Amino acid sequence: MAAGRLDGQIAVVTGSSRGIGKGIALELGAAGATVYVTGRTLDDSGAEVPGTIGATAEEVSKLGGKGIPVQCDHSSDEEIVALFERVKEEQGRIDILINNVFTLPDEPVFEGKFWEHSAQLWDKLNHVGLRGHYIASHSVAPMMVEQKSGLIVNISSFAGAAYVFSVPYGIGKAAVDRMAKDMAVEFQPFGVTCVSLWPGVVRTEYILKTHAEGTVPFPIENAESPRFSGRAVVAFATDPKRIERTGQVLICYELGREYGFTDIDGRQPPDLGVQMGLVPMPDSE
Repeated sequence: MAAGRLDGQIAVVTGSSRGIGKGIALELGAAGATVYVTGRTLDDSGAEVPGTIGATAEEVSKLGGKGIPVQCDHSSDEEIVALFERVKEEQGRIDILINNVFTLPDEPVFEGKFWEHSAQLWDKLNHVGLRGHYIASHSVAPMMVEQKSGLIVNISSFAGAAYVFSVPYGIGKAAVDRMAKDMAVEFQPFGVTCVSLWPGVVRTEYILKTHAEGTVPFPIENAESPRFSGRAVVAFATDPKRIERTGQVLICYELGREYGFTDIDGRQPPDLGVQMGLVPMPDSE
């Protein structure tokens, strides 16, 4: 089943200057949506990985949507609230919110035990990528309730169900999933859908950089592109029965098989075990 169109829809994708957020913003634009591209980066000169909100917004517009860059520090409640007030003033509605923004602290996250990290690592990992999602959802909820429609997608990961990287990282992802589940209960009478989405291993700019440096502990040959997550969002957003799955955790490669979309190279990425190199690729014959 091919994904439908999102012409006239207003979307906000947090943290979309690069990575999964950028991939989602581009696919929303390709489906015809107006996309507010948020993040902190206006100038990537000297940055470890490329990507700015302006560049993403420009690509969104080239693909047929309308990209609008808005600089926003998602660690600031005030800036998040101001973002949604601006969208409401300019558009009068918000149809789709993608809670994607996430910040990696300078402190090493992916090595050592939790007692060897600073206690502050908890806040550094979960302030933007958990509290920021709550504040964004809290800001957009009255508009969606009033219009009796809307979709909120929390970008999470399988770390919500299994140990990955560190204790505070996994707890943060599990909390994002629980947030979607519980918000869905309160949104149910108003026709608003809220889900969590798990991408697989994704070839983001950061993963490609660290893989080139030899510090990624898993293969990326079978990994997904960031736009595969975007195609999952578009397919789900255009499903007229999406409300029936509110509160659920959805997995990108499973949605690919269900809705029939492929990655930008024309293939359907395998399941996570294959992507992580944990199981062999099944014989295609």
